Amino acid sequence: MTTIETPLTRLLGIPRPILLAGMAGGPTTPELVAAVSRAGGLGVVGVAGMTTEAVHDAVARAVALAGGAPVGVNVLISPAVPRPGADPDAVQAILAPLRTVLGLPHPPPAAPPPATPLDLVVTALAAGATVVTTGLGDPTAVAGAARNAGAPLIAMASTVADARRMAEAGADAIVAQGAEAGGHRSNLEVPPDHEVPLIGTVALVRQVVAAVDIPVAAAGGIIDGAGVAAALALGAGGVQMGTAFLVASEAGVPAGWRDRVRSARDDETIITRTLSGRPARGLPNRLTRALAAPGAMGWPEQNAATGDVRRGAAHANAPELMALWAGQAAGLAGPDRPAAAIVDGIMADALDRMRHLGALAGD
Repeated sequence: MTTIETPLTRLLGIPRPILLAGMAGGPTTPELVAAVSRAGGLGVVGVAGMTTEAVHDAVARAVALAGGAPVGVNVLISPAVPRPGADPDAVQAILAPLRTVLGLPHPPPAAPPPATPLDLVVTALAAGATVVTTGLGDPTAVAGAARNAGAPLIAMASTVADARRMAEAGADAIVAQGAEAGGHRSNLEVPPDHEVPLIGTVALVRQVVAAVDIPVAAAGGIIDGAGVAAALALGAGGVQMGTAFLVASEAGVPAGWRDRVRSARDDETIITRTLSGRPARGLPNRLTRALAAPGAMGWPEQNAATGDVRRGAAHANAPELMALWAGQAAGLAGPDRPAAAIVDGIMADALDRMRHLGALAGD
C-alpha cells in the first residue's frame, strides 16, 4: 500500500491522508465507511438526524467491517437559524402535491424528538468509533466526550476566524471547507439574510494553516490526486472528500443522484437554503426551484419540513425531488466503482503529480 505520512495521518492513525466526509442521510453506509478505512483513509459515519439506536447499529457494523482500522463519526452542531417572516403554510402548500407524487402521507407523521449531538457522539464512541468530527457549529458540546474517550476531535470551519475558535474550543484538527465544497456551509454564524462568506479552498487552506497550530485537512473541489497534491503543497496534512465517494459502489446514493453528479457542469451547483434552512451547495432540481418561491423557513424547521419528501424521493430514485448535494468538481467523479479503487486511484495520481512536480523542480 502506497502511503503519505503527515501530522494529520499520525494523529488519526491512518496511512493515507484521505478522510471521508460525514454525509448524513444515507450516503455513508457502514459498508462505504469500512471500505474507506480498510483502504487506508478514515471512513466516517454521518449520523445527523439518526436515532441513538440506529447510530449504535451503523457504527458497530462499520467497525466490524473495518477489521481494526479507525472509524470516525460526524455530527452537525448547529444552533437554530431563525428566518423572520417565513410562511410555513406556503412551504407546506408546495410540499403537499410532491408527497402525493411520491405516495407519502400528508401531513407527515410527527417525528420523535431528535437526539442531541452529545448523545449521538457518546453512542458512537461506545459502539467503537475512534475519531469525532463536527460541522456547522462550535464543537465544545462534544469535546469532553471525545477527550474522555481518547478520540481526536476534528472540526470543520469555513473562515479563518471560525478555525481559530474551533481550535480554542478543543479541536485537535481543522477541516478547512472552501466555497467549492458540496453540502452545508460550515459557518459558525449565519447572518439573517443567510448570506455566508464563500472563500475558495486555495485561499482558505493557506490562511488557516498559518492561523492555527494543529493539523489541517482541505475540503472543497478536491476529487482526485491532483487536488490532494495541491492541498499538501498548501500546507494541509490531508483532504476531506465527499463528492468523490458519491459514486462509490458501497455508497447509499440512488442512481439518479449519481447520474446527475457525473453529468454536472462546473457552473451548475448552487448555494441554496430551500432544502434545510441553512445555506448548502448542491445541484438544482424541481424541489429547489419549487421551494424558492415561498422562501425557506429557518433551520431546523425547513429541514424537518422537507425531510420526508427528500427521503421518499431517494427511496423512489426520483432525483428531481432529492437533495442533490455536490461540490463544484462533481463532473470529474467518474463511473461507479468500489471505494477502495477510488482511494487507490487518488493516491496513485497524487504521488504521480508530486513526482512530476519534483522532476520539474530539479535539485
